[in-house]
Amino acid sequence: LIVKCQFSLSTILFLFFFSVLSHAQNVERPALYGIAKMTYRISNFDLAQSYYGEFLGFSKAFSYSGKEGTIDSYKINNRQFLEFVEDKNASLKKRLVSVSFETENAQKMQEYLLSKGVALDRDVYIDGAGNKVLLTHDPSGIPIEFIQYMPGSKHVKSMGRFLSSERIATRIHHVGLYSKQMLENPEFYTQILGFQLILRIPEDRNVEPKLLYFRIPESAEMIEHYPSPDENFNHPCFVTMDMQETYSILRTRKKTEVLPPPGMGMGKRWLLNIWNQDGTKVEFTEPYMSI
Repeated sequence: LIVKCQFSLSTILFLFFFSVLSHAQNVERPALYGIAKMTYRISNFDLAQSYYGEFLGFSKAFSYSGKEGTIDSYKINNRQFLEFVEDKNASLKKRLVSVSFETENAQKMQEYLLSKGVALDRDVYIDGAGNKVLLTHDPSGIPIEFIQYMPGSKHVKSMGRFLSSERIATRIHHVGLYSKQMLENPEFYTQILGFQLILRIPEDRNVEPKLLYFRIPESAEMIEHYPSPDENFNHPCFVTMDMQETYSILRTRKKTEVLPPPGMGMGKRWLLNIWNQDGTKVEFTEPYMSI
């Protein structure tokens, strides 16, 4: 007995698009392991060396070519870096070139983001340091990189090296990112990337939030949203166990740098905010509430 099956063109197209949609819905997000680096425009490399190298004590590990020119990389720890590209007009521009989150698989991240309808600047590419990189922008226009550190890249080859005993801190605790709106459930970060709201100040949901912290999924690191009108609000925040000691060390190193005293933040933690000559901010925080 032979049974002949006939499908209309509309049925075939329906089955095809249903298959594509099902595949898109089943794409899983690859792991995000925390803050990899922040890259800034700086008015000159001498300022980078003076401020981040001598004043803050981080070692310049290497240089490599980027789309905006030579990039100098300063090492925080084996997986975190501050990087700079020279631009004599940096003080007049948006200085953040990108904030980079480490992912286990850049290609899978590309597939995942496309399945969620996220617009990408370009497909995954190999950067000048030898890593796989994917670039997009968040709804506030912040350039967001997903980086997969590759064997043989400059970052991986620096493992265990350029870790100065003079560095003022050893880890970026969170990154403060400019946000046009203070949303407790921002689609890009929470619904797509899986970040989790872990701190809201004030806790009263009937009052507008003054501070929001979102944890990066597979890490103990965070991003901070604060209602600042300044598009150059973007900054790294380093963790210190002893703010008084950190402040004392910076006082002994200070030459022409401006060093305001520490203050108590809304989260009842000691904070120290400083700015380089271009107006780019660096923050320090103690990890626990203080009395």
